[in-house]
Amino acid sequence: MFGTSIEDRLSETMATHKAGRVTEGSEGCHGTAPHRRHYFRRRPAAISMASHCSLLLAALVVISCPLLAVVKAMPHSSHHSSVSLPGAESSSSSSSGSSSSNSGSTKSLGVYMIRSPESTTAPAGDEVLFECELNLIPERLEWRFRPQDAAGSRDDYVYLNRNGHNVTTIEGNSKLHVYVNSKTIGEYQCVAWFGASVIASIPARLTLASISLESSISSNYGSLRSSSSLSDTPHNARTDRVPSVMRRVMSPIQQQHLKISPGNSIIIKCGEVVSNPPAIWSYYKDEMAIPTNVPQLPTGGLILSQITPQDSGTYRCSAINSITGNELKMPQKTTILVESTPRSPPKAIYKPQNVSVTPGATALLECPGVALPIPRASWFRRDGQSLTDRSQVLPYGLQITDVTSDDQGEYVCRLENGIEPSLIHTVKLTVLEAPKIIEPPRSTLTNESESLELECIAKGSPTPDIYWMINGDYTKWDRLIKSNGSKLFIKAVEKKHAGIVQCFAKNEVGEVSESNLLQVNPKQIPGGVETAPLGSVPTGPKGNEHNGKRPKGGKKHKHLVMIPPSRPNITRLSDESVMVRWSVPSSDGLPIRFFKVQYRMIGDPSRNIARTQWMTENDDISPFTRSYEVNGLKSDHFYRFRIVAVYSNNDNKEGAASGKFHLQRGSQLGPKNHLLAPTLTRTESVSQHAIVLHWQFPQHLPQPIDGFYVYYRPATTAGEYSKATVDTPTARHFKIDHLEPGTSYEFKLQSFTAAAASDFSSIWTGKTLKPPTVTPVNPSVNSASEVNDGTGEVPNYVYMGVGGFVLILGGIVLLCCCCVACRKKRGPGADETDAKSHIQVEQNGFPGAVSNGGPRSHHHKSRNGISARMNITPNPLAQDGDKIPLC
Repeated sequence: MFGTSIEDRLSETMATHKAGRVTEGSEGCHGTAPHRRHYFRRRPAAISMASHCSLLLAALVVISCPLLAVVKAMPHSSHHSSVSLPGAESSSSSSSGSSSSNSGSTKSLGVYMIRSPESTTAPAGDEVLFECELNLIPERLEWRFRPQDAAGSRDDYVYLNRNGHNVTTIEGNSKLHVYVNSKTIGEYQCVAWFGASVIASIPARLTLASISLESSISSNYGSLRSSSSLSDTPHNARTDRVPSVMRRVMSPIQQQHLKISPGNSIIIKCGEVVSNPPAIWSYYKDEMAIPTNVPQLPTGGLILSQITPQDSGTYRCSAINSITGNELKMPQKTTILVESTPRSPPKAIYKPQNVSVTPGATALLECPGVALPIPRASWFRRDGQSLTDRSQVLPYGLQITDVTSDDQGEYVCRLENGIEPSLIHTVKLTVLEAPKIIEPPRSTLTNESESLELECIAKGSPTPDIYWMINGDYTKWDRLIKSNGSKLFIKAVEKKHAGIVQCFAKNEVGEVSESNLLQVNPKQIPGGVETAPLGSVPTGPKGNEHNGKRPKGGKKHKHLVMIPPSRPNITRLSDESVMVRWSVPSSDGLPIRFFKVQYRMIGDPSRNIARTQWMTENDDISPFTRSYEVNGLKSDHFYRFRIVAVYSNNDNKEGAASGKFHLQRGSQLGPKNHLLAPTLTRTESVSQHAIVLHWQFPQHLPQPIDGFYVYYRPATTAGEYSKATVDTPTARHFKIDHLEPGTSYEFKLQSFTAAAASDFSSIWTGKTLKPPTVTPVNPSVNSASEVNDGTGEVPNYVYMGVGGFVLILGGIVLLCCCCVACRKKRGPGADETDAKSHIQVEQNGFPGAVSNGGPRSHHHKSRNGISARMNITPNPLAQDGDKIPLC
């Protein structure tokens, strides 16, 4: 994977400046959001009231004539009364949405987290950001921290107030900046108070990026190994500390020799490492980097299928931590001699490991064994079910693509070559699934001192662990509460239990929570006044119950909030460009008008590189787009990226920043990228605005991909391509929406992994469907003789038209009289005063302003009942402090 060893470098130093919001004209920005202003139309000088009345009367008379002519053609319909308001539709649909951490009954509760802190891994000396936000602004919000090695008792939690900690809260969004070191790794959680009721977020875990050898390194190469077996290798590497200078960990070399007949298939194992995040592996043969087109296991293993004498040599590998850049050179070396061996039954090289994958991934179940004659493998399931058509028997194992939960179970491999005994391996496949709460705790009303039992049922793989909180406190802290996982039992309910009960379910894939009300009827004192049940939460929209003001910015969107974009994923495209991919976790928030991509370079004092401010790409990215190509970067530099969404109320919110991304030079990646490019086969026009692309791509690849990039543009232009991302590596078709009708488009594809992207496919052209042709209708002309049916009677519509005209004319006369009366009351100087009040507007379009950069008048008097003060945000990504009062 890596052609050469990574050079020593210093890790990133502590970030000393708070991440800034996008502001127009900010230092270091490549571009800013478009400048937007409100323009005011000039009002003409006052004219006489008589002229007003005359002009109005003439206009109405002129307009009434054609109206009378078409009275007969206009049907009397009330269809307009049944039109639905878009706001009502979105409001109803939003109630069914759910967030990743709190859904279902949580939203029926009325208060829930719309942004919880996310677990992250970072190197020592870095700075990380945790964010927390609820749909309602709480009365109080605090952060608490539990050190990594703490047992989890109440005393182990430290509440981080603003004094001495970098906590900022703006409009209900709380941000905690943490400097990463051995004392700050652990668990972070935000806790929000609504009176006595408390709700807590899902805990976020901060861990140090590290890599080290396991405490015990062993091998199972058995009788084929001519040298002695590996002994346990002690080490004193720590996983809670990462030095600032990259190091290579060198352990005593362990040599192994294997003699194998040609035609056999083997997997060379590298050994086990402890790496956070998972290590990236590099392989070498005779100290030469092995190209990435040689099949490799992502967990560490080099696949040599049907070996030949040319495969003879000494193999080794190294593991690299993608965040710190630390390279761990594995101590194990394997020398393979490929030549004919005596006839023998199949022999195991090592014992295969059980496999765990997520749904949709590709699983490889290994079946190691070599012999002469070459053994053949047969596979079957222990439970008797037949293998699916997604299974393929390979020389070195069984490959299952697009794994589903039905594939979970034990698989048996039998190796036979005609010489007894045969060799049998059993491998267990586990399909990992994130926890999901299928039955949350119910809402309850319990009398004080009575018992209460609650249940929370969750599913997932592995089976999730369930724990409980009441008002932000772990139930294990309360001696009156017992829990066996899914069930919670309170022996005697007290007033302190009234509030919010939360059920959390977690496994190694993820964690979710559900909440509900726990209300308590307090004991009544004889002769006293009855009291309402204890335990409630507000149900109003965010912020309204606190200040009585509607949120800033544009239109009013009831019950809708700004859902921020996700943390972006980054893929290297070239030495100077990357592809940024993101998603929007929920669709029940405010509509998004467009996205902006921001990035900044991370400093490196060892190379005299300073950290830059956040820089913003010029393009306004369509709300339907979820990927963007950033160009003009510098190779061998570190960057962070984030996505900012601008909403329909002209406000904005940035998503979480990406992890530290190293844009490596092509020379650092070793041999040229060997990712296969997809093959476009056809385009299918499905509507005026959509085309479906179909392509071919091998299902079984030694190096799995993460997905595909789709590029498209109108065929008549030579402009930039628009981009779309297909995150499913097994997809072979994709629909592109929001195209222009009857327009030809060019399309091309790339496959990609986290490290690189393939070459482009050949370009295909497709055309959207044309809009349907409307047949012109020739208007019919009725003669006077046709209108009169010969009866001598005047049609009803004539009477209706005349009556309507009389009513309009009467209204005009009444309006003129009112205007004259108003003019007399105002007095003769009113017109002059009215004209003077608008002279200032004529200079530059803003009332109360002086041209040529002069000062503005900041009076706040009310004019006709409307406040004259307006706050205009020229840049929708500006901070509140940047909003300019115009009058």
